[in-house]
Amino acid sequence: MRLEILGDATDESKDDIFKIKLEDAKYEYLRLVYPFNPEIEELPNDRAKNWQTKCAIELYNNIGNEGIISYSENGLSESYEKSGLSKDLLNELPPAKAGVPIEEKMV
Repeated sequence: MRLEILGDATDESKDDIFKIKLEDAKYEYLRLVYPFNPEIEELPNDRAKNWQTKCAIELYNNIGNEGIISYSENGLSESYEKSGLSKDLLNELPPAKAGVPIEEKMV
């Protein structure tokens, strides 16, 4: 993320923000792919980790623009739907894993 966003892999000035965005991206993946299984807390493979990184970069770049539904200026157009993420990024996700919602047992 340092290299892509800051242009310098040794610049640690934004590491705290990057860590937060990576964690947010991880939970976005889990929420969207495993909506009925909140017990899954780790990403399943390297593809998911790659998506996490791309998502974290997108979340970082959207700081201050959260919740934009549509924006257009000088031929540039932006719109966000789910979680403020682009359609292209969301289309990279595997289909949500179906299942039965977990019910909490009453004691």
